[in-house]
Amino acid sequence: MGCCFSQSASPGTSSGAEAVGLPEIGIPASAKGKDVVVDNANLSISGSGSALASAPIEQDRAYWEVKVVDPGSQGRIRVGVSRRLKEEDLHQEIDEASQGDKRRVWSFQQGDLKAGDVVGVTFGQSDLPNLSFLVNGEPQPAFDVKKIGGLVYPIFSVGQGATLRVVFDPEHFEQQPPPAAKPLMVVRSLL
Repeated sequence: MGCCFSQSASPGTSSGAEAVGLPEIGIPASAKGKDVVVDNANLSISGSGSALASAPIEQDRAYWEVKVVDPGSQGRIRVGVSRRLKEEDLHQEIDEASQGDKRRVWSFQQGDLKAGDVVGVTFGQSDLPNLSFLVNGEPQPAFDVKKIGGLVYPIFSVGQGATLRVVFDPEHFEQQPPPAAKPLMVVRSLL
């Protein structure tokens, strides 16, 4: 049996993690491609390849946002969820070919994203669709994914000069999360 702790901010702190000593969600060096540049101070991602968040999604319904800083020359941005990938798999961008028959990655890509656009991502363990996306607050039902089981992590993929900023802190969300969705939390066992 476990318990979830949120990273919601407390008065006088920038995040709940500082208030109660919990780890913040970030992008560890071991969970990104060799050509992916991550600034964990503001969770910006650029370069070429893919990166996984440090925390798996273990809560009922999680939400986070991705802000497009620069779409790059060809809009090569994908966001979604993934099983834990090998480091060599992270060296490349996610594409339909890498998703294959034995799916390990489920993602959203829209070529006409522009600087300032915000992609909201919701993943629910029991809700259908399991994975859904919002762009600037508008649902994107064509990209909904049903029946994703097992442990997954948020994944981000960039290329061709694209830069994005990941937001897990609800105080910095630009969109209203869907009903019952909560910010991604670090889960800790009490046993």
